Amino acid sequence: MTRSGNIVNFPDRSPVDEEAARWVVRVGEGNISATQRAEFEAWRQANPQHAEAFARLSKHWDDLDELGALSKEPSTQLWSRPAIWGVGGLVAATLAFAVIAGAGGLFRPALSASQVASQPGLGIFQTEVGDQQKIMLSDGSTVTLNTDSRIETRINGQERTIRLLEGEAFFEVAHDAARPFRVYAGNGVTVAVGTAFSVRLDKEAIEVVVSEGKVSFSRVADTVEPVAYVAAGEAATFSDNVVIETVGETEVERKLSWIDGKLVFSGDPLSSVVADISRYTDIQFDFASQELADMRVGGVFPVGEVDDLLDTLESNFGLRAVRVDATHVLITGQEP
Repeated sequence: MTRSGNIVNFPDRSPVDEEAARWVVRVGEGNISATQRAEFEAWRQANPQHAEAFARLSKHWDDLDELGALSKEPSTQLWSRPAIWGVGGLVAATLAFAVIAGAGGLFRPALSASQVASQPGLGIFQTEVGDQQKIMLSDGSTVTLNTDSRIETRINGQERTIRLLEGEAFFEVAHDAARPFRVYAGNGVTVAVGTAFSVRLDKEAIEVVVSEGKVSFSRVADTVEPVAYVAAGEAATFSDNVVIETVGETEVERKLSWIDGKLVFSGDPLSSVVADISRYTDIQFDFASQELADMRVGGVFPVGEVDDLLDTLESNFGLRAVRVDATHVLITGQEP
């Protein structure tokens, strides 16, 4: 596996630079849709500062034929090299994309339908740490299980009921108004007729992200109207409080990027980044200081690629990753 060592510091983080940097990363994912390209062009042409910022941040990268073209005019070619930047000025570097397969790999994707829940009774499906699995249900719906997740399914002529017992799952629901699609998680139930959404069960909250259609959320103990409705382009967190955010298509795709075997971050605290990445491995991270944990970074990472993450932190951010043992890493500052 190879990586470029090109690193560039950008001392100013103006709002325009922030937006431009996000577009650089978005383009770097290599899978921009026609709609997203139109959004990019509208943003770039709305203000000369937008085009200048995108061109300025893009030109610092090596091997940027496609990004360079995008900074000047619309192009049908896309750049496919992932990126990472850091706080205190954007820091750009490239990462090679690789998914390690086989028994010794950290992540073994199973994104083609590998199991069929065709029985009318109860089906149980589970993934281990680092695995993903796509399941075709007998009603035509599909479920993508994320790492370390478990569901029970009951699909028959009267009901379509899923219980998310652990982890996270993405549901693409076949339309059937007579049998609403119910996903129970924790103390809540999310109901859809025909839509696409994810549910993540954390210790203290239930997170719902909707990419198509609309879902309702209710407390299991309630028999009254739903607590809330969540529509496409919205993300919701249900705990003691209910928080619903309109995040838009691009942010929804970022939140659901794990479905495609990658994790996309945009100015997230480093502690949050490593916590999300560590869900796909048995490695746990600690930080020598809160300042290091709060460092904001962004980029595109293949799920489970812990070694690349550690190499990047050391070479690009002046940090040191100390392997305390086989499953424990301590992040510290570089020694003088």
